[in-house]
Amino acid sequence: MKKFSQNQVSRQKRLEYKFDNFMSKGGFSVFLALLLAFFGAFVVMTIARYLAEWWFPNQGIEDNSDFPWDVFVQLIGLRDTGDNANFATKVVGVFTIFIGLVLFSSLVAFITQEFESKLQSLRKGKSIVVEENHTLILGFTDRIVDIIQELVVANESEDDAVIVFLSKKQKEEMDDFLRDNVGKTQKTRLVTRNGSITNLSDLDKVGIKVAKSVIILNDAKASDSEEFKTLSDARVVKAILAVMAANQEDSLPVIVVELHLEQYRRLAENIAPGAIITLNEADILARILVQTSRSVGLAAVYLNLVGFEGNEFYFYRPEQGWQSVTFGELPFHFSTGIPIGVRHADGTLTIKASTNYKLAESDEIIILAEDDSTIRFFPEPVVQPLIKGYAYRSKSLERKPEKHLVIGWNNKTPITIKEYAKYLVAGSQVNLATQDLTKEVQAEFDSIAKEYPDIKMNIIQVNLESVEQLGTLKPYEFNSISILAGRGENAEEIDAKTLTVLLEIRQIFREYKNSTGNQVTTELIAEIIDSQDTDLVIKAGVKDFLLTDQFVSKILAQVSQEPDIMSIYRDLFSPEGSELYVKPISLYFPKEQISKLTFADCVLAAQNRNELCIGVRISAIAQDKNQNFGIDLIPSLDKQLNLSLDDGLITLAEDET
Repeated sequence: MKKFSQNQVSRQKRLEYKFDNFMSKGGFSVFLALLLAFFGAFVVMTIARYLAEWWFPNQGIEDNSDFPWDVFVQLIGLRDTGDNANFATKVVGVFTIFIGLVLFSSLVAFITQEFESKLQSLRKGKSIVVEENHTLILGFTDRIVDIIQELVVANESEDDAVIVFLSKKQKEEMDDFLRDNVGKTQKTRLVTRNGSITNLSDLDKVGIKVAKSVIILNDAKASDSEEFKTLSDARVVKAILAVMAANQEDSLPVIVVELHLEQYRRLAENIAPGAIITLNEADILARILVQTSRSVGLAAVYLNLVGFEGNEFYFYRPEQGWQSVTFGELPFHFSTGIPIGVRHADGTLTIKASTNYKLAESDEIIILAEDDSTIRFFPEPVVQPLIKGYAYRSKSLERKPEKHLVIGWNNKTPITIKEYAKYLVAGSQVNLATQDLTKEVQAEFDSIAKEYPDIKMNIIQVNLESVEQLGTLKPYEFNSISILAGRGENAEEIDAKTLTVLLEIRQIFREYKNSTGNQVTTELIAEIIDSQDTDLVIKAGVKDFLLTDQFVSKILAQVSQEPDIMSIYRDLFSPEGSELYVKPISLYFPKEQISKLTFADCVLAAQNRNELCIGVRISAIAQDKNQNFGIDLIPSLDKQLNLSLDDGLITLAEDET
């Protein structure tokens, strides 16, 4: 077969081919071609005008230096040849205007089209983000509002902070959502971009290599099926790999991810040990639920601690050194803030260090404060306790068997039951009431009960919509009742079901009190998905409550700014080591001293019991949301406290005794 020779292609075809290649390069090539054609026409028509004037001169024209300008304004359609021009000049002018209409109009139309295309590209979120040291959030879920609010508070001290979002959602949809749901962002700017969180070019577009931290959100909610959680976790792990591929291993930003399943958490942490922090919503909330159900007021304490608004944890070391101060003496060397632990030179943390521990020069303290700008170490004590004698300091609470009821089965329920078993003394009881008692639920419950034989565990199937069946549980006999969120299409539907059960139990309490005259002391804990429903919960009589999205979102935001904070939370939420408790004031002071205390007295009294006091709880205002539900964290040491026997100290202790 005879091959086709390149020599057989005409010069015209080759020029056309080169022109096609040139034009296919994009908008700039088209613009350049139109611009060259326009100025080529300008040169040709200017020459034609000079020739016409030379052959057929117009009367009265002596200076022809304005001819180029006349041709130019004719090309752009702003002037004709005039009535006094001769026929030759008019012919050249007509051709000039006609050529100008074609070329100049095409040029204007192209510029307009490119401008509209650019606007459309901006609306779609396809343009590059030119930012540095920003927080990058991959994904766009309902918890985004709480995360933004936390980061806005964290960025108050920065002049120009930026949060960048990358999601498959359309930019206009994200912008509308943020506009409708997020208030003023102070000094923080929000930048949204459309794209895939696992695509390297899309990640480069949002500045992945210069980001300060990366938060990867999980599309699956706690109420979703296990199959959907598995798929969502897999996508998060793939996004982690994409972030690592877009960065060098030694220059990874802080990566905080939300994963539901243990196997994916282990996988994510092993991809880059120490560089990736994983959070499990069910694990965190189940642990908090158990602690708050056994100590009234802790939910409000955790809400104040977990996040940037209010009080938060900081790492601090003074320039002049620690002056050989012990950890027990340390609180009295700060006018504001309470030290709760130490970060050593090797990076390890010690929560509630021994009062005799002498701080090394390389040590940083973990201090709870309202803002880092208020933290200042004084070489000499700034406040001294007023009361030196503590007659009740050796008194302790007797641990007795407890009885707790958990209503509902979700991914938090098994963790909750196990956490109860770890905290409770032998002979205590944990009952589970569920709407649907399947074979799988029964088998998992039996496995947990077998693992903790010292704790009595019972499971029963009840119709949660029936007051009569709930009454058979005798809810007034329990120390606490925890109502876990069920399944539903959205947060509103899930919370509606939770509130219904809550009101039914309140009705049972009222009927029991009216019939027996006995006061019900059972504490109600409700898991609320939508934080806007908290006011409804308070009016329904719940003294403690969980805010699912808020807790996890606050932790995600705070850990993204300071990764070591996660180690503090893991310690606080664990039954090993020290946990937070609200203990009665009578453990620390005799009745006659309670009304004349300063917070410095409370700190010293807690130290005498090997505890660390971070605040007080005023029971009289425990239902007042505007007064932080009676929680007063880290007041100034010299603050005079008007306490009663119903009030308590918020302490970090090894147990509740």
